[in-house]
Amino acid sequence: MTHTGADHRSILRNLLIVLVGQVGCITLAVILISVRVGQWLDAYFQTRPLYTLVLLFAGIPLSVLLMLVVARRTLIRLTHEKEPGNKDPS
Repeated sequence: MTHTGADHRSILRNLLIVLVGQVGCITLAVILISVRVGQWLDAYFQTRPLYTLVLLFAGIPLSVLLMLVVARRTLIRLTHEKEPGNKDPS
């Protein structure tokens, strides 16, 4: 079965929407975990904003790294699906 240009654009648009959703969820999860663990450590050691801020700022590069990993995996999956003869991307 051959795909038209409109089909490819639709597939790419859907893939982009899924990718943005995954990246958004990962970023939100990293931020929430950083803040909650930081608040717990601050309460335990009685150092009000110290650990929360440290973990929050440490979560930024972690979030970027995870975004790159997810984007790379999605791109690899997309290229495997485009190759002729590949029916199962995993």
